Amino acid sequence: MLETLLKTDPPMTVEDVMDKCDGIYLCFKDKNSTFLWCNENFARLTGQTKDDIIGKVDQRAEHVKFDQQVMASGKPVLNLHESITVPDGQGGMREVQIVTQKGLLRQPGTGDIIGITVCFALQESADDWIGKLGLKQIDLGGYFAPAADSGDSALKFALPERYNGDRRHYSTNYYLLRDPQVLQLHSLNQDEQWFYHAGNPIRLHCFTPDGRYLTMDVGSDLSRGQALQAVAPHGSWFGGEILEGGYGLFGCSLAPGWAPADSLRPTVQQLAQLKAQFPQQADVIGRLSTPAL
Repeated sequence: MLETLLKTDPPMTVEDVMDKCDGIYLCFKDKNSTFLWCNENFARLTGQTKDDIIGKVDQRAEHVKFDQQVMASGKPVLNLHESITVPDGQGGMREVQIVTQKGLLRQPGTGDIIGITVCFALQESADDWIGKLGLKQIDLGGYFAPAADSGDSALKFALPERYNGDRRHYSTNYYLLRDPQVLQLHSLNQDEQWFYHAGNPIRLHCFTPDGRYLTMDVGSDLSRGQALQAVAPHGSWFGGEILEGGYGLFGCSLAPGWAPADSLRPTVQQLAQLKAQFPQQADVIGRLSTPAL
């Protein structure tokens, strides 16, 4: 298999090359999720040999389910953020984040879809980002660090009455949330703009002052209804939770810039009122008003 010789010195087969791609993990599966081939990197990551894997059915239900969806759609998927559980080298298992490309394996001549190709690379871990960006855990849930802000200020008289003093023209920050933490319900004086950076998407749940319930999935997979950026309107109660496990890293921007007096947490009475106003979302409200782990 994959025995075509390439004119390298010494000569290498295509399989040799694919086995030696640093940082790239490859496998091919048929329509029944049986592994047709994998490279050495994939086998080592999963704590197995190639012979252990090739010819066996993939037992990871979530991955198989999505493979089937991709094959049924007839469309490849690029830059999918997902998780994979692998041995930790100490007798246990750990979950790592990966960025995956899923292509379609077609029958020569007919073009019929006969399987799927999977190519992925490891992502930075949540702890990597926390260390690199100096993120600190906050009471609302998740991890936060300030980023750029304006050196100039808007004076109080030029701002809406809800502001109790001068504010910087804008402020920005980094925010990381990892499952099973949630971003708890809170409200801001400013519209908060959210920008996807890395990891899995976040679903923002927003309860607006005019009685609407909105959800916004901030992530990289636009084909699945996600958006690279979204806005939580000022005066709304909103919170969020990570989709698909793992973690997500985001940027947030507020104008005028944020000050502690601009944040509000709901009281017990306000949460009860919110559940009464939005009975179909009572479970969501309950999840987002539980202290973060």
